[in-house]
Amino acid sequence: MPQSSQVLIGWASRDITPDRPVNLCGQFHMRISQGVLDPVTVTALSLSAGDDSFTWVSCDLVQVPNDVLASCRQKLSVRLPEFPAEKLVISVTHTHTAPDPKGAWHPPVPPGVMTAAEFREFLTERIVEAVTESWQNRKPGSVCWGNGYAVIGHNRRAVYFDDLSKRPGFDDSPGTKTEKSARMYGNTNDPQFSGLEGYVEHGINLLFTFDTEGKLTGVVYNLPCTSQETEGMDVISADFWHEARQELRQRHGDGLFVLPLCAPAGDLSPHAMYNKAAEARMLQLKGRTARQDIAQRLAAAFDETLAWAQNDRREQVELKHVSRTIDLTRRFITEEEYRDAKDGLAALEQITPAAGDDYMAQDSVLFARKYRCRRIIQRYEEQQQHPTLPMELHVIRLGDIAFASNPFELFLDYGLRMVARSPALQTFLVQLAAGGPTSYLATQKAVAGESYSACLYCNEVGPEGGQQLVEETVATLNALWG
Repeated sequence: MPQSSQVLIGWASRDITPDRPVNLCGQFHMRISQGVLDPVTVTALSLSAGDDSFTWVSCDLVQVPNDVLASCRQKLSVRLPEFPAEKLVISVTHTHTAPDPKGAWHPPVPPGVMTAAEFREFLTERIVEAVTESWQNRKPGSVCWGNGYAVIGHNRRAVYFDDLSKRPGFDDSPGTKTEKSARMYGNTNDPQFSGLEGYVEHGINLLFTFDTEGKLTGVVYNLPCTSQETEGMDVISADFWHEARQELRQRHGDGLFVLPLCAPAGDLSPHAMYNKAAEARMLQLKGRTARQDIAQRLAAAFDETLAWAQNDRREQVELKHVSRTIDLTRRFITEEEYRDAKDGLAALEQITPAAGDDYMAQDSVLFARKYRCRRIIQRYEEQQQHPTLPMELHVIRLGDIAFASNPFELFLDYGLRMVARSPALQTFLVQLAAGGPTSYLATQKAVAGESYSACLYCNEVGPEGGQQLVEETVATLNALWG
């Protein structure tokens, strides 16, 4: 087991806001940015003790492609040879108003708009700069941790007594979703509404860092909710993490670093599913936006937790970082689903692209739908020879607490299974980390109900693979605790 050693802490941040328009990621239709509401950033924390370390980078993005992670590691091996590149972890907050780093869903961007490839290169450079600075600036300090509470996320999958696909007028549009008894953001004011599909989690893990004088330098915020309160806008924005950083720095100093890590929340979002009128009235009377209100709740949880957690600040900690590649069983495409995808693609190919004012929106949706049908066909052809998909798993022990990563939009139930069985005092689970499939990973009950996030188009790995992820994560945690 690792021995307690002096902890070394380094922070850095970079602005990744493009200086020209870019396609925004997170919706079916293409959205070319119409300006900048607030900056999107990357924040890096390098932490080492004894002979082990990790560097975690959080990005205000929907996702980080695997080739960005590989490129960052390759560049760091040249520019910073002493840096252990395999110790680099990159994850995202999942704001839907940030540049598209992948570029697969939509048609080529218009002239004058930054391409996805150009943004990837820009992003990689900024991440490498932040990692280098945080690593080189490591200094002795102390850490403490605690768990707080804030109501931010809500389960967003409505369940019904009847089969939605049997309702009059139901449109099973190829390349979008299939539905049975559930619907993401479904109407709860429906006579057939049964309830919400899953649990919600209002617990928050917090890790605070301090310098040798006891001054607060940064916080790691492990929140089970994606950053998508204002997800449909046509401007660049970090969503509610922008207001949260502003509020925290107003209270604790402009130099405070904030590293947001998204806990399992594939079936959660900040959008209320009922009592919407009461929520709107509350915000109106408070004189706040929803984003500002979330920021206030996050800051209140921060202050309440810090008040008692700092009584157990530690300069000496045990640190052990394990990185593994594990193989997870795919969600298999049936022969019927394969035929339906081919028929659906053929039907989509017959649609004449849109013209006029709605050309970009309509044609980009058609492009995305065809892309998703092609992926089903491709997955069917691959699955016999490759029945599993690899993913990079990082598990870190830091004193009494642990971190564990995965690349999915992971449904909350999987996270509950891991935390409940973890030997750590607190377990910081982090979804949407680069290094594997970036699809949703839905539970068995969600797959039975289908809809967006839990249908064949959305799940590269199925519930069997989800439980394998749980078992591999728990086994690795147990090994670190001996």
